[in-house]
Amino acid sequence: MAVEKRFTIYNIARSCFWVLPAPLRNRLHGIRHSLVRWFRSRPVRAVDGKNDLSWYEFRNAVLDKHTHREVLILEPSVDWGILLFQRPHHMALALGRIGCLVIFKTTGDGVVGFRQVRENVWLANNPEVDTIPYAVRCFYSTSQLLEAEDIHAAGYHGRVVYEYIDLIDASISGGRDSLRRLEGLKRAAFEGGADIVVASAGMLYEDAVAHCGPERCVLIPNGVDTLHYRDVKHFVGIHEEALNAFRQNYSRVVGYFGAIAPWLWYEVIDEVASLMPDVGFVFIGPDYSGCVPKLPKKVNVLYHGPVSYEVLPAYARMFDVCFIPFRPGDIALSTSPLKLFEYFALEKPVVVTGDMKECIRFPEVFSGTDAAELTLAFNQAFDECDSPSYRARLRDIAEANTWDVRAGTFLTALQKIDAD
Repeated sequence: MAVEKRFTIYNIARSCFWVLPAPLRNRLHGIRHSLVRWFRSRPVRAVDGKNDLSWYEFRNAVLDKHTHREVLILEPSVDWGILLFQRPHHMALALGRIGCLVIFKTTGDGVVGFRQVRENVWLANNPEVDTIPYAVRCFYSTSQLLEAEDIHAAGYHGRVVYEYIDLIDASISGGRDSLRRLEGLKRAAFEGGADIVVASAGMLYEDAVAHCGPERCVLIPNGVDTLHYRDVKHFVGIHEEALNAFRQNYSRVVGYFGAIAPWLWYEVIDEVASLMPDVGFVFIGPDYSGCVPKLPKKVNVLYHGPVSYEVLPAYARMFDVCFIPFRPGDIALSTSPLKLFEYFALEKPVVVTGDMKECIRFPEVFSGTDAAELTLAFNQAFDECDSPSYRARLRDIAEANTWDVRAGTFLTALQKIDAD
């Protein structure tokens, strides 16, 4: 089947799924993961008229003509063209900026061969990628497509990195079959399939060290592209009537961007919105697993929907204070929220729920374990909104935690295993 027709069918099916009632979508989530895996595993046939490079062209023009610090293959995890950039996108771009050649494997972006998206960063959908003998192959713990056997096979070709970026949990990982597959992938990595295990949060790092030993593990939290969040083009107002009207109705606005997902603490969000009726609460992001109906149905709560990463900073500048309301439990304890450092880059005070260990290690972050404590935290955060010294501290934290810094740590870890 030609790639255009195939992806047209896929996009229609995806659109149909997302217009189903939220409870039905939630029940079908595991089946959806299985169907996505089946679709993405089908071979892609070349289509005339595409500008994508063939393997021969890519090898001659890119692999054989340039000297790179490392060649890294990011095994399939998420599409490149999704609305909200995630860790694989950011790491790919940062590694490219510091001189690595990054090959981002994809089966969902309509690529046939190789397509350049940024300097040193290429999307690839061609099996010849696996013949590159000296590349570092990176597996993400969240991948919908990969099996334990893929890690073992990759080890025959070069070095293997396992990115342990989320707790493997039913609310994150899909249905039971997906959960078992991801546990198998993790087990294969921990039992020797990965030369390095990269953990994104302290709790995940401790888990990795307990199974692999400290010499194979490195802690690399999420980071931020500070230039993107400080780009002057995002300082202009946005032209959305509903959001602008909501902003005008409230002198103080609390904002959240990210997935509207099972791990948010909807009950406490409802309580806080009731306790602070003069404050507007804005939620921006895609509906994950049919959770938008769980948001409070109150006058001072607005669900906006998803916004492209390209324009997200312009929307977030409308917030006075930012919120990360994860439900208490292991997901909150083990998550390094990507949005934390993005909020810092915006120089916005951040309020989080009490179990978010990766956030509250920064004294600049306000927190609470229940609605009353969170209300107090918000009032404290509002008091700091316009403080030059406080905003400078947030700016400094963001600068110390850029994706380029993370990419440098990643390369240092690779060099260490090369030296051993």
